[in-house]
Amino acid sequence: EERLGHEVCLMEPNGHVLHGNPDGKIDIHLIHSQIHPKYYHDNVPKILFAHGEPLSSVSNGVSYKAIIDLASICDCIICFRKEEQIIWNTIKRTFYITKGVDLEAFRPLEEAGEKLSGSPSVIYYESWRNSRNPLFLVVGMLEVWKKYPEARLHLFNCTDKRMYETFQAYVKHSKLWPYLRTINGPVEDVNLLLNRCDIAVSCIGETFARTPLEAIASGRPGLCPGYRSENNSIPYPFVCRLEPVSMGNAICAAWEAKRDGSFDFRGYAEQFHSAEKMVAGCIKIYERYVS
Repeated sequence: EERLGHEVCLMEPNGHVLHGNPDGKIDIHLIHSQIHPKYYHDNVPKILFAHGEPLSSVSNGVSYKAIIDLASICDCIICFRKEEQIIWNTIKRTFYITKGVDLEAFRPLEEAGEKLSGSPSVIYYESWRNSRNPLFLVVGMLEVWKKYPEARLHLFNCTDKRMYETFQAYVKHSKLWPYLRTINGPVEDVNLLLNRCDIAVSCIGETFARTPLEAIASGRPGLCPGYRSENNSIPYPFVCRLEPVSMGNAICAAWEAKRDGSFDFRGYAEQFHSAEKMVAGCIKIYERYVS
């Protein structure tokens, strides 16, 4: 938004200022999670970003209720996945903007350090919680390994002790260690990690989060059963269902395209998932509410 010529003040819900001038004139509030109660009735337009995935927002017992609570003081909602618009529309009038990614933060690197083992090397780095875990990917990689015996899987961002113990027991019992080589905790530099792998995979079923966009912006295939880019003029060819064989087949196809250079992943992100293009679309919506 600042690159497009607008002044921005970024604040935590408790009023702590992270960036910008909190004493300037406020034309519009853009709410990402919560807003300080002192702004509830200031007669300034308010737009709520529904950036979370609806099923997860309900299951965590917090996010969906928070959106409902805020809806009464907001003028509209902006969502970033077309399939969700019908859901958020039941709460408040919702506009859809194609989800973008910061193409400067996520980009190919000339020097990224040692590549993760595997040809292909496949990573998973989304938060592990409840049904959002890499089980189907682990089984799907067995199909990849049968075709490409050098394939290796690396699982990151496992912070739940029970999840870690469950998957360690699973790998040992089912003798999956020939291809499942890593189960690790949080990742400090996601773009660096992406540049050390061949493919990144998400296991979200009906929608998608950040993984596929961050991966393709870094020049890697990003796979997610919920990412189908049906609204783009050029369909993303590497789609799958949330089912192990389907995911395995998509990983093989994506690996072959990356290996052969037959698909420009970075170019696809630049064309369809630029954060600046996303923000330009958002600003057109802001202008409807700013007098």
